[in-house]
Amino acid sequence: MSMKDIYNANSLFDGYMKSRQGVEWKEGVQSYEANLLLNLLHMQSNLKNGCYKPKPMTEFKLQERGHTRLIKAQHIADRVVQRSLNDNVLIPKVRPKLIYDNGASLKDKGLEFARRRFEIHLRNAYREYGYSAYILLMDFTKYYDNVRHRQALEMFSKVLDADELAFVAGCFKEFEVDVSYMSDEEYKKCMDIPFNALKYDEIPRKKRTGQKTMRKSLGIGNQSAQVTGIYYPHRIDNYCKTVRGLRYYGRYMDDTYIITSSKEELKEIYTHIKAMCSKLGIFVNEDKTHIRKIFGWLTWLKINYKLKPTGGLIRKVHSSSFRRERRKLKKFHRLCREGKMSFSHVIHCYKSWRGSYSKYDSGIKLKKMDEYFYKLFYGGKQNGRTEN
Repeated sequence: MSMKDIYNANSLFDGYMKSRQGVEWKEGVQSYEANLLLNLLHMQSNLKNGCYKPKPMTEFKLQERGHTRLIKAQHIADRVVQRSLNDNVLIPKVRPKLIYDNGASLKDKGLEFARRRFEIHLRNAYREYGYSAYILLMDFTKYYDNVRHRQALEMFSKVLDADELAFVAGCFKEFEVDVSYMSDEEYKKCMDIPFNALKYDEIPRKKRTGQKTMRKSLGIGNQSAQVTGIYYPHRIDNYCKTVRGLRYYGRYMDDTYIITSSKEELKEIYTHIKAMCSKLGIFVNEDKTHIRKIFGWLTWLKINYKLKPTGGLIRKVHSSSFRRERRKLKKFHRLCREGKMSFSHVIHCYKSWRGSYSKYDSGIKLKKMDEYFYKLFYGGKQNGRTEN
């Protein structure tokens, strides 16, 4: 694997076919596809000659899993390059360094994988430790906003060739933050203070003169940023899994859990993890981080879990998921009336959402959501079925 694998014609074509999935209807994608072979040839030439420069990203806000996030979306041409870079260089070289229970954004893994591993660990810990088991649930504050470029590139230098590393470093330049509005004193401390991209977006553009830049933060929406987010805390993963030999440990991006038989051991491990986070510039969210017994309701990735004395699990969808879906359906209803969204697309979206939660123990709430759907779109008459 090398830079040649990135600008190989087949790699770029595969990158385009994957990048267009779900966005084929967009004007920019259709325009790019109208002259696809010429566009790919032009991109291949630029990559070979070192003339490639990504286009400015489009920024917008997105409500996701109860959080408002600032998304930096790339032009389709740049997404093609990012896809080729990830599939042919970054993921093949980074994946062997990741633990099995790092479940985010990898083929054959993802959100459901992370939830399933959590359930397995919870049951097995109960069988092994019984009522004496404790769990640490840990969360990072503004994780993507505070990833340091220099340290991320140092990690990549262990697995990438020099030309690959130089290319990734060039991609990181897109994420450098213009902090010209800061005083000299603030600028000296900026790497050690939590950065919030949403608040930064409120700063007037005229104050961003390019005189001072901060080399941290990654744009959600960029694929190399996602791989970096998976890889960046891998030393913490290895410390827990390999050095401490913790079997019941898992991470999904910035959400982490550890289950052991000792509260004191968890406190000691947490102290070590905080020290490692400090060196990486990661800030632990103390309000969402806590140690407690595994009995009672536990929330992991928007699912509420409760262990039964028999070792079984009650699994209920977090109420915030239903609130978000109601708001979304209201918006869909308005778009439908305005002719901006087809009713068939609304049904497809609702079925997809419902299907992802139908296996959990939230049948009553799902039934109420069905009733709300019918009331909103059919006037209360159930002349269709949404069940899978």
